[in-house]
Amino acid sequence: MENLKEGMFGKGVPERKKNAAAIAALVVYVILAALYFLPVDIPYKISFPVAAIAVVSLWILPWQMSLALVSSALGDFCGASGNFTGQIEFFALAHLFLIIFFVHKWFHDGKAFVRAGGRSPETRPWKLVAIGAFVLAVLVFAAVAIVPAAPAGVIRGCVAFYAVIICLMLFCALVRHSRVYAAAAVCFVFSDAVIGWNAFVSPVPGERYLIMVPYYAAQIMFFLRAAHLRPGPCVRA
Repeated sequence: MENLKEGMFGKGVPERKKNAAAIAALVVYVILAALYFLPVDIPYKISFPVAAIAVVSLWILPWQMSLALVSSALGDFCGASGNFTGQIEFFALAHLFLIIFFVHKWFHDGKAFVRAGGRSPETRPWKLVAIGAFVLAVLVFAAVAIVPAAPAGVIRGCVAFYAVIICLMLFCALVRHSRVYAAAAVCFVFSDAVIGWNAFVSPVPGERYLIMVPYYAAQIMFFLRAAHLRPGPCVRA
């Protein structure tokens, strides 16, 4: 009977099963991420790690975070296929789902405010201003240093749109009062900034590691935090 009550996106799934699935997914993710850096020629291996946790997320994570991971996995697949436009589109969709996830938590998870002792940064205007200024600075950097270097036309428009939506995701993550979500978002933005700089401005030494290590770190942090696996008691929801 217990199995009949279980559904997708974490509904009815016991916490012990969620934890076991998340830990198993973490082990598989680390193995597949390490495989990517090994000198083994396997088609589309760049997409394996996120695809693995995306499949598990359909069972244990909220639908917004799960669809963000699925979209990211599709973005990885497009990137491995050389479809740059498709890659941008799927990652933009992933960030849209992340924004929906953070906004939903912001307005509908009243327990988050209780756990934060009523001192969530959403209630502090000066923190919102500081976060907004930081995110705006990131957006201005992208608009001035990276976007103009992209090929004119559709590609430049896609890059400009992507810069806006990833900065919106960054803002939403930073006001969530979670160090893990904040770190994941910053890693994601850094990884994409290196991609843009390397692709359009100037080659970046060690770009493979500067892009993929933060990216893989971001995705697993999003996954584990949404699964409520915290690295320590200091992390707040």
